[in-house]
Amino acid sequence: MLTAAASVAQAAVTYYGLTFPERVADAQIGTTHDFETKDPGLGYSVRYQKPGWGIDIYIYDLGRSSIPSDLGSDALKAQIKQAQGDIFEQQQRGTYANVKMTRSYVIKDTAGRSRFLCEAFTYARQNVDVDSYLCLTGWNDKFIKFRLTAARGSRNAAEALRFMEAWLRVLWP
Repeated sequence: MLTAAASVAQAAVTYYGLTFPERVADAQIGTTHDFETKDPGLGYSVRYQKPGWGIDIYIYDLGRSSIPSDLGSDALKAQIKQAQGDIFEQQQRGTYANVKMTRSYVIKDTAGRSRFLCEAFTYARQNVDVDSYLCLTGWNDKFIKFRLTAARGSRNAAEALRFMEAWLRVLWP
């Protein structure tokens, strides 16, 4: 079953100069995790809570000093391929079943600049059919990866897009 983290919401946090707001669209900030201390380059994660959704955002650099913001760059293409591979690997491990990538797309800002590489997936997890959205960008020499997952539903794509559009205003005000 998909549930929000059982934690108390917290105040905004800042990692690598990016402030993760208390609220984005209709999601509330939740737990955070420091990967960086034990595994330099893996950065931090921030979970946002929204009923029925699992929303995790990762900011990291893999130890690279420079990460382009150009979605056509080899670095970003390799990272989206790696993230896609991570999802399919969960099927090989038996965590997910019937994984299908249903769509690849780009989200643009209001000025028409391409800002997020995204992919949509469907799969079964713990006997629940889900829609899952993966989006990636380069920002201030960091990768920022978004994973949004909810029980399969007709409005999920629109809700995921609203959340990502709200992040356009956070990252590029």
